[in-house]
Amino acid sequence: MQKSALDAFLSNYPETVLQTLNDCARARGHDIYLVGGALRDLLINVVSVDLDFAVTEKAIDFTHEVHDRLGRGTVVILDEENDTARLVLEELSLDVAGFRKGARTIEEDLVKRDFTINSLAVLLDDLVQPDREVEIVDPLGGFTDLKLRVVRACPGCFDDDPLRLLRAYRFGAQLDFMIEDQTSAQIRARSALIQTAAAERISFELELVMATKQAYRAFKAMQETELLGQLIPELFEGAGVDQPPFHHLDVMEHNLLTLEFVERIIDQPVIYFPRSYNMVDEIAGDGEALSALKWAALFHDIGKPAARKVNVDKKRHITFYNHDEQGADQARQIAERWKWSRRKTKRVVSLIAMHMHPFHLNNLMQDQEGVSTRALQKICKRAGDNLYPLFLLAMADSLAGQGPEKPARIEEQLEQLFVEVERFYRETLVPAAAGPKLLTGHDLITRLNLAQGPEIGRLLEAVETAALEGVITTREEALIWARKQLEEG
Repeated sequence: MQKSALDAFLSNYPETVLQTLNDCARARGHDIYLVGGALRDLLINVVSVDLDFAVTEKAIDFTHEVHDRLGRGTVVILDEENDTARLVLEELSLDVAGFRKGARTIEEDLVKRDFTINSLAVLLDDLVQPDREVEIVDPLGGFTDLKLRVVRACPGCFDDDPLRLLRAYRFGAQLDFMIEDQTSAQIRARSALIQTAAAERISFELELVMATKQAYRAFKAMQETELLGQLIPELFEGAGVDQPPFHHLDVMEHNLLTLEFVERIIDQPVIYFPRSYNMVDEIAGDGEALSALKWAALFHDIGKPAARKVNVDKKRHITFYNHDEQGADQARQIAERWKWSRRKTKRVVSLIAMHMHPFHLNNLMQDQEGVSTRALQKICKRAGDNLYPLFLLAMADSLAGQGPEKPARIEEQLEQLFVEVERFYRETLVPAAAGPKLLTGHDLITRLNLAQGPEIGRLLEAVETAALEGVITTREEALIWARKQLEEG
């Protein structure tokens, strides 16, 4: 290892922590090695806040001793059976594990890991001693794979833990590495094993994939090895399902391409939203919103296979009526399967259920040469926190359809619509929501003798719309207008 890389590594971590780890190991007569992702990251010039160490034995006892010597931090037992503990410090976390079962040397331990790029080790004593040559323990050629930027499986890794089938793509996406061909072949042969992994672990790995800028590439690669079909069979139901001629792909490929266009828009927003690119930047800076948007892009048309109808009397005219609602229901089932939070489920399902609304509103705008206050209010209210992501999803959906009968200038029209919607939201709806209400539910009960029930909510929303349109401006006008609405039914 080059001395410059070593110096860079040591400068990022408290010297006392590393020295204490080494001193404790030497006092016990054991070796301690820096291993795994922390070493991998060091070798590609990435600073990690989580360090992984391997010791010969009794890792949990060793971690407690380090904690006692440092006099700070918290010890968490990660896996008592496999002798693994974590020392959580304010500035970093240290994971310490004994050699894996059956391993007597560091080399034997390393070959039992997941991927060759994670099967590297250096002796900590060499790291902390000045002017000492540092040698990388590399039994499987992981250092070469790092330089080649490939993910290669260690022998038998998928049989030991089927979640590694998915983790291969996570590392590929996070590091921008390619999956090596033989590893892809092994994944294809063992793809069904992913069904034995816990739903929560699958969900965690998938979320890490979505958090990268390479999610489309990862899901496309999973499709090619049939792992995606094991994970999301609903997506594969769209394979071979043709669409009307403003599309150029079947339903499954269109879903995947929509995800790719979301990532393209996030990466270069000015190209797609030249007048409102700040909206895209806002979504990109909100991890929760961006994750929901990406999942909605991948799932937005999964309801189409079930909703598909062909009208033979109209030259095989294809329709997908209510595919948005059916897709939302299917996404809700996937969310339950993967144990998503209620909040995340709601955001994704809502985006899918509403993904056609910008297109419908755009058609109204083109037909009527404008959009009514009522229509603007409706889409803003229903979308809520999803308003900006909804229009980004619509743009990606449109870009992913390039058939011969696609309407001209539709992306330009969608951005113009978004500019109007966003202006209405910012200049009209937000100030109105912050100001005093003309009427409350209490007013409707006491002054108009309405009983508690859903009618109150509907009438209050109608009053708000009338106020936004300038039909009413005072409380008394609002009461008169509301009474008239009730009388007219």
